[in-house]
Amino acid sequence: MPTLIDSDQLDYDDTRQTSVFTGNVVLTRGELTLRAHRLELRQNEAGDQFAVATAADGKQVFVRQSPAQGVESVEGYADRAEYDSRAQHLDFIGHAVVSRLACGRTLDEIRGERIRYNQGNDTYSASGGPQAGTANRRVRTVIQSRQASQAVIDSCAPGGKPQ
Repeated sequence: MPTLIDSDQLDYDDTRQTSVFTGNVVLTRGELTLRAHRLELRQNEAGDQFAVATAADGKQVFVRQSPAQGVESVEGYADRAEYDSRAQHLDFIGHAVVSRLACGRTLDEIRGERIRYNQGNDTYSASGGPQAGTANRRVRTVIQSRQASQAVIDSCAPGGKPQ
């Protein structure tokens, strides 16, 4: 699957197979969208991609994963994001917030210092710490009941908007 990246500047090193994009970076790969100030992307011989995205001062990296079919999506914000295409891991680091949404409405939300989203099996793990972004430096999770989440999903038209 091709990766499309728009940025203000690109520095490419063919020997190291490393690209550094800076300024208003927008990466699109299939259903994944990432916005950051700086993105360092490297690729191994097998074609696996590894990325580190950082935000400008006072901002955060934004990532959205929207499946081609269905109305649910996953959105995350953090000071830094790391992506490993081989392992299908997306790590949100520093003041991290990851939300599961349907029709633009939040179903579940996780806050912590570090949150790992496994794209392959839709699982999460989170840890607290000094940069958790919560008053007590712990992981904070808000989970809707299955019935409440399903009611929101059922209320969505095929285009993902409430009926």
